[in-house]
Amino acid sequence: MGLAPEGYRHRLIEKELRDRLRAFGGVSIEGPMWCGKTWLGLNASESSFEIGAVDEYGQDNRELVDMNVRIAMDGREPHLVDEWQEVPKLWDAVRSDLDRNPGKGRYILTGSSAPKAKKPIHSGTGRIKRLRMRTMSLYESGDSSGKVSLERIIRGQAEDAPGGGADLGHLVDLTISGGWPGNLGLPYADRADSVRGYLESVIAKASELDGIHRKESNLWMVMRSLARNESMLTDVTKIHNDTGIPIGPDAPLMLEGEMTADDAPISYDTVTDYIDVFNRLFLIDNQPAFDPNLRSSVRVGKRVKRHLTDPSLGIAALKVGKERLTKDLKTYGFFFEAMCERDLSIYANCIGAEQYHYRDDSGTEVDSIIEMPDGSWAAIEIKLGANKIGEGAQSLLDFRDRMERHKARSVPCALCVVCGMTDRAYIRDDGVYVVPITMLGP
Repeated sequence: MGLAPEGYRHRLIEKELRDRLRAFGGVSIEGPMWCGKTWLGLNASESSFEIGAVDEYGQDNRELVDMNVRIAMDGREPHLVDEWQEVPKLWDAVRSDLDRNPGKGRYILTGSSAPKAKKPIHSGTGRIKRLRMRTMSLYESGDSSGKVSLERIIRGQAEDAPGGGADLGHLVDLTISGGWPGNLGLPYADRADSVRGYLESVIAKASELDGIHRKESNLWMVMRSLARNESMLTDVTKIHNDTGIPIGPDAPLMLEGEMTADDAPISYDTVTDYIDVFNRLFLIDNQPAFDPNLRSSVRVGKRVKRHLTDPSLGIAALKVGKERLTKDLKTYGFFFEAMCERDLSIYANCIGAEQYHYRDDSGTEVDSIIEMPDGSWAAIEIKLGANKIGEGAQSLLDFRDRMERHKARSVPCALCVVCGMTDRAYIRDDGVYVVPITMLGP
């Protein structure tokens, strides 16, 4: 079974896709362009139709399907329809077919943007299940050994394990090149060039989405602001303010083609529209806030932690290279945190869990909260250097004490520091588990 081409690298999300196909008539795989949706879908399909392809007679498939949607829907099941959003009425056609001819695992749809339909599209509830796909984790790309299981950490079953440390230069290379399947096997310098080219292409696509012209230089400004605010609690007002031109010696370098002093400021509504466009292109993957259901007066923050869908996009937007990031560890630390949180989201979803962040009115923060389906949860701090492990562990212990004092619904069942530059995984005397990101897996 499966149509995946030779060289397909298996993904952790495959199990979730199989589970969804057993429970629903169709599954819609959503995620950014170039993250591997098509190959994932092909691997689980018996037939396929590519909306963006041209047939043997030179006829555009999109035009054919626009005239007769059945052309895209015929084939052995599970049947893949790739980039269905190019003909939005396909969604309702598939949903209607599932109403008339019920069955499980009949269709797989893939899409790299969410269409803004001229008329409402039926949700597909009960028939089509949406499945969010991310770029590759370090474990999937072969850059993490996966010796240490996230699930076993949460269950209190993880043990000491040697090996797995990485030096700073290698970590920076991994972050710059990102988790893009098409980059595997390329030298790291070429991977960085590839990501920059990808971002230029997706900005161009954003500038014409829905047939509405948007100024590319302004899109770059908003993208750059999102990059500067990577892994931070930032609202749209901050992004809007950040699209101005800072004055002074600490002002960041401008991108080529970005707004000049003669350009008009970007309006708040325009910034909101651009963020919506980036969301619909699956370029943003924010981390929601965790609510421990405290029975006290502690106010828990609700703002999301902002992430681009892959940390390499932020680095490409800022046009910073390996040498500069290696020297500016404060800036690199935000992108390293984003890479770790990308991986944690993938591993969490693989074990049926969800990832959150925590911040309350006292300023207490936790980088990552992983909540299991049974309600148990773990608190995780992310530290680049081994010299920061003690600081991260103490922060977690203080957080757990705070939860106990304020009578939270529950307290974390595990405390963990995910680190970049440490050469082993181990349990500290205080019970905090330490694991290198290059040893972590689901």
